[in-house]
Amino acid sequence: MSDELSAALRELAAAEATQPAAPGAEIRGRALRRRRRRRVAATLGAGTAGLTALAVALTLHLGGTPDHPDRLHPPAAAPAEPSLPSPTTPEPVAGTLDLPGRTLTFGGRPMPILWESAREAPATPTTSMTVVAKQEQRDLPIDIPSKDPAMVDVPYVVELRDGSDQPLYVGSFTAQLKSLTGFRVGGTLIALGPEDAKSFYARVGVGERISVTTGATPTSTPTADPSADVSVPGQGGVGEGAVPERGTAYPSDAAR
Repeated sequence: MSDELSAALRELAAAEATQPAAPGAEIRGRALRRRRRRRVAATLGAGTAGLTALAVALTLHLGGTPDHPDRLHPPAAAPAEPSLPSPTTPEPVAGTLDLPGRTLTFGGRPMPILWESAREAPATPTTSMTVVAKQEQRDLPIDIPSKDPAMVDVPYVVELRDGSDQPLYVGSFTAQLKSLTGFRVGGTLIALGPEDAKSFYARVGVGERISVTTGATPTSTPTADPSADVSVPGQGGVGEGAVPERGTAYPSDAAR
């Protein structure tokens, strides 16, 4: 090849050559930065892999895989400390019914019991009964062993029930009850004087509690109180005429 042809080819190559986009120093700087980024990425990747391996090892050591049945159930709670029983507070009562003392006290007012047939009253010495119903007039059964049972029409009836759902009735003394005074009877009736029965009926509320004392020595013959002189419509006073010997009608030995 002649010298002229070689010179012409070099000139053509120099004219067509692409000039670098950046100086050589900048190109070298870029290459250096790329190498640094690669090293940092490789280091971080190795660290992440190490942490992952450590977490898996800890999981297997502490309880297996996260889906292991033992890890799906929360740990059992520690047993609670046993609580001490709180002292019981006596239930408030609105009145007291003292069968041995033949007195019903309500609102601070003592009312004498004139007639009683409480052989089926609560057998415990003292119990608490709840007022469950009130009726201005009610027929109540009276059991007379020597005769047929009698139904007695009693005004101003207040029905009490104990914890065993046993009833006890408080009502007004009537001429029909007076006629049964001499008989041995059974039932669950306490009779007050007409005014006392009406007052108790009007003032006591359903849901109120009455403390009932039955005493310890039962007898079985109900009588009117000979010391009381209570007039019954259509009859003389209770104290008029012959009055049987005073007795009570608490639960008999057989009933207890």
